[in-house]
Amino acid sequence: MKVYLVHHVDALSAEQDPQRHISQKGRDQADRLGTRLRALGVAPVRILHSDKQWTIDTAHRIAAKLGAADKTAKAAYPINTGDPVAPFVAEIAAAGGHIIMCGHIDYLLRAASRLVCGDETRKVVEFKPGNGTVVCLEGEGNDWAVTFAWRQDHAPG
Repeated sequence: MKVYLVHHVDALSAEQDPQRHISQKGRDQADRLGTRLRALGVAPVRILHSDKQWTIDTAHRIAAKLGAADKTAKAAYPINTGDPVAPFVAEIAAAGGHIIMCGHIDYLLRAASRLVCGDETRKVVEFKPGNGTVVCLEGEGNDWAVTFAWRQDHAPG
């Protein structure tokens, strides 16, 4: 089983767009990330996102590149700063396939830490804010490892 934790891409400010859709830079980032994941053969059973517009936009653009537009869904539980990661961990266990989670730094950091070392307070990965960073974890049960991470600024111009 693989879990891809994706920090959302660049979004417009609230002054530019009260709904905070992703910017043109963010659209380019999401498309590049989706293309990268497609090249790696990523085939998720579900692409989850929060209720924030910029995570929705990120998830939908990645899904379009993967040919998985029908796989996107708002997480059935809150995934914002401070929200418990246990529901996500339970969903992973029951998913029957790979999952992409497009979310927010604090939640993604804690989810990765919970899976890899069982302790949400021990940082095991890092995300570059607003950049469309992805971290792939592979495993099952209590046996997870980081298999790769990719940042937009690692991509050629």
